[in-house]
Amino acid sequence: MKSFYIYALGCKVNSYEIEAIKDDLLSANLVLTDETNADYIIINTCCVTNTAASKSRQKINSLHNKNPHAKIIVMGCYVQGFYNEIKDYPYILLYIGTNNRSKIKDYILNDINNKTSLVCDVSLFKEYENLNITNYFENTRAYLKIQDGCNNFCSYCIIPYVRGTIKSRNKDEILKEVQNLISLGYKEIVLTGIHTGSYGQDLKDYDFTMLVKDILKINGLYRLRISSIEESEITDELIDLIKNNQILAKHLHIPLQAGSDKILKLMNRKYNLQTFKNKIKDIKNKISDIAITTDVIVGFPAEDDNDFLETINTCKEIGFSKIHVFPFSSRKGTLASKMKNQVLNEVKKKRANALIAISDELNYNYNRQYLNKDIDVLIEEYDNGYYLGHTSNFIKVKCESDKKIERNSIINVHIKQIYDSYVIATINKEGETKK
Repeated sequence: MKSFYIYALGCKVNSYEIEAIKDDLLSANLVLTDETNADYIIINTCCVTNTAASKSRQKINSLHNKNPHAKIIVMGCYVQGFYNEIKDYPYILLYIGTNNRSKIKDYILNDINNKTSLVCDVSLFKEYENLNITNYFENTRAYLKIQDGCNNFCSYCIIPYVRGTIKSRNKDEILKEVQNLISLGYKEIVLTGIHTGSYGQDLKDYDFTMLVKDILKINGLYRLRISSIEESEITDELIDLIKNNQILAKHLHIPLQAGSDKILKLMNRKYNLQTFKNKIKDIKNKISDIAITTDVIVGFPAEDDNDFLETINTCKEIGFSKIHVFPFSSRKGTLASKMKNQVLNEVKKKRANALIAISDELNYNYNRQYLNKDIDVLIEEYDNGYYLGHTSNFIKVKCESDKKIERNSIINVHIKQIYDSYVIATINKEGETKK
């Protein structure tokens, strides 16, 4: 009986794709095992930054070293964009880019022995490749991929060149998978994609907000979370849904990327600072308890000290609950890689550390408003004496309890201590959980 080991680097989309392929292989009676005993090793790669690309190569090499006899299959963004860098690796038998992943099962069942490449021109990828999960998922939160590709072509981003333009998944397939995940006992589903909020732009008379409304009609779901969304895609109707429907998480991740109009223009972002600030202000005025997290790139070409100071002031003014900070990574083939006035690595590192400190401060200030308050938590794991989980507004909670609490339980807690990245809580009516 053939066995396999599977591993994903990178984003939630990569994690979803790996789980879908894993599900597909298990349904064909292949055996999931560890990396040292597998007949086949499958790696989903990433190339969003130079570090991610390097980690992809390192992982391929390390897994081969652990199991020199395994047949290695590499797939994903790094393979699609940088195939030439690894095409001569003698121990890789199958190269698959960001399409044709559904063919992996057939290649394994047919016992591939000859080096094969299924890396195709992304301009040919016009339709969504349907991968789905029917009966296997490891996380408490179930990621649900609803689209692929991106049309924005931000000047720093390699992803449109390796994923292609937007492709929306069939809504009936999405709703079917939601129902299935609920039947398997998952209480939180996270809608994810390469450009999640663009869902429906390639469809007729159907968009992201309409999909959210249809998902909310399905019985049995405790929480629906949106992984990331651009400010221009947050409609008044979606804001009202988040405000009035308890199932929709009171949390939005809205990428800012830079707090300077000069840098936003160089990045080819589709908004200016005032537009962004007005949207966040509108959301916060309507949903007072919402958490808004963001992404910021520091050290973009031509970013000077004044631009960076403006970014810091913008983040403080908006009052994000957390900032994911990324030093600019020059990706070959993007416009930003050819720009003048590249920022020195030591300057990027200094600015990243400064903005992380601001993020910690903002995160603490947001968490502090919940001190001595009660809130529901979805329990995800037990670690080092604490039950860990997240609230609707994505506060990480560590719960103390002498009694066993089942993973995937919903409990009500009292927050007693505040830190910048988590809170400590005691359980109210201990032992009573909401199933």
